[in-house]
Amino acid sequence: MIVRPATQEEIDRLKGIADYQFGYPAGDLLIPDDVVVGISPGTRRIREVYGKEGLLAVIRAHDYLFSLSINGARRLLRLPEPRLRAWISVPGIESLRKSIPCTMIKRIDTNLLAGDEVIVLNEDGILIGVGRLRLAPTEVLEEGCWGGGYTYT
Repeated sequence: MIVRPATQEEIDRLKGIADYQFGYPAGDLLIPDDVVVGISPGTRRIREVYGKEGLLAVIRAHDYLFSLSINGARRLLRLPEPRLRAWISVPGIESLRKSIPCTMIKRIDTNLLAGDEVIVLNEDGILIGVGRLRLAPTEVLEEGCWGGGYTYT
């Protein structure tokens, strides 16, 4: 991985991707003006985005959208609630591996779609992790849903 400061054109492109994926003004919140990027030596495309606090996001190769890190999620928590968020009940979280069952999800942003990145919070609003929705929010909140609501990372 080649790590170097991003050019202004790359910063504008990264902010545009974030605004497209997460909605305006996510680009300004997620991507700082002094961002550092990790470039794939094989493809010469941006794969990682770093801020002062460390890794903010990884760009997925198959769709060129972001997979958030905890640091990136912290930055996006400045968006108004309930945007990009899911609140879960915490008891038993230690026994989970990768999927959060629907029964643990107490509240979720209903504007999200299956496959979207989601910021995972406990019932007190404390950041627990990030993940990707596997079901639509309406399906997650259904009474009889027992499946994995989203993949937790």
